[in-house]
Amino acid sequence: MSDVIVVGLGADGSAAAAELARRGERVVGIEAFPRGHTLGSSGGLTRVIRLAYYEHADYVPLLRRAWERWRELEREQGVTLLQQVGGLCIGPRGGRLVVGSQRSAVQHNLDHELLSPDALRARWPVFELDPDWWAVAEPNAGYLFPERCIEAHVAVAERSRATLRFDTRVTSIARRGAGVRVQAGGESFDAERVVVTAGAWNDRLLPQLAGLLHVDRVPLFWFEPIASKDELARLPVYIVDGGRERGWYGFPYLEDQGLKAAPLGTGIPCDPDTVDRTTTDADAAPIISALCRYLPSAAGELRSSKVCMYTVSPDEHFVIGSDGPIAYASACSGHGFKFSSVMGEILADLATTGRSRHDIQFLSRARFAA
Repeated sequence: MSDVIVVGLGADGSAAAAELARRGERVVGIEAFPRGHTLGSSGGLTRVIRLAYYEHADYVPLLRRAWERWRELEREQGVTLLQQVGGLCIGPRGGRLVVGSQRSAVQHNLDHELLSPDALRARWPVFELDPDWWAVAEPNAGYLFPERCIEAHVAVAERSRATLRFDTRVTSIARRGAGVRVQAGGESFDAERVVVTAGAWNDRLLPQLAGLLHVDRVPLFWFEPIASKDELARLPVYIVDGGRERGWYGFPYLEDQGLKAAPLGTGIPCDPDTVDRTTTDADAAPIISALCRYLPSAAGELRSSKVCMYTVSPDEHFVIGSDGPIAYASACSGHGFKFSSVMGEILADLATTGRSRHDIQFLSRARFAA
């Protein structure tokens, strides 16, 4: 019998398996899909990381620790995982992006600038923004390479003697005496504790989350610019409010990928087992329209596209907790990948002591009790 079973080896699960194994726990990790797959919510070639968090200021201490852990993992594995290029939150002066990111930056004394419309246009003339839009610029932002990040955590887990099973779907998790029994791939696995990080499939395995979460289909796109490649390559990561329209976000141009852009927020509800993974002209139309309007030199040929899944809670914040021997993390609502390095610590704490050294009370399932 193992000490801990980790169900799902995506962003959070791979980090949890690595951290638990580092601590000397006997770990079995079980993943439904092949190693290196991008069929869940953890792919996409690049993912934004930023500290001035407009979503909620209480995330900032977690983000600081996540940044530290990514750098530690880079040194440990000898691989580049995080590119620091700075970040911009752009939109109306009173909009949620500018107000929220500035609030977090001020509350946590983060290095940042509030840019007026004139200053914004002067610094990044490649954008053609509404004349009254402002921005919060921060140097401590950039992007992660998600596939590399997951593989780095998987490698650490294996080196620390975790047993990892891929292409093995978990069908049930049940308490058994003081521990748990996991049914997967026609076998039974017993352990003292279990960590559930199954992403879009979490609510099917955990009754305590059933009815609380839903899964959205969200398309991602990569374009070949029609001009200004050098200027686009020097961009920070950016999030654009969109005013009355749906917002969007993007990355600097990368020669081997193109310029990535995607809709901001959640998408269309879907079933993770039957989701349509082929993007359509209707999927691409809002992003092409946004590029043509706000970043026209980037609005060239569509190089590639991908469908991602967001698991979404009612308030679009995470749900993290433990019930006896079962610890879980879910509903990252499209903004969770950057946290996965610190989530490994959080889940390892919950699995071994029932509480975390990090302040995660604001992410408890108890907030939905009413």
